Amino acid sequence: MHALRSKQQSMPLYLKGLCLLIVGLFVLMGIVGLILPIIPGILFLFLAALLLAKVSSSFDAALNRNKHMRYWRRRWDTTNNLPLLQRIKLSFWIVAKAAVNGVEAALKSLNKMRGDR
Repeated sequence: MHALRSKQQSMPLYLKGLCLLIVGLFVLMGIVGLILPIIPGILFLFLAALLLAKVSSSFDAALNRNKHMRYWRRRWDTTNNLPLLQRIKLSFWIVAKAAVNGVEAALKSLNKMRGDR
């Protein structure tokens, strides 16, 4: 954790500002993506969280406390040796799997609500 903290503190202020601007754009695209099915909103929110974790050590610690985010970050870190195009393809499949899991959860919830009536 100390190496990560020193890496974050050595980042120039203009680079932190640029990262925060990109995080803001990713969050905006993520919110739009949650509304419009054409844009993968969850992917942009995930990328915003990863980039913000590079800038903020407190946000990085908060992400590490979340069990699900730890799992997805570990999966993302294992792809460091892949070429960029392969990482993008893998990201697409991860988002597709998350979307399928979300639909399954929604259907289970609806079925449970129907059964309660």
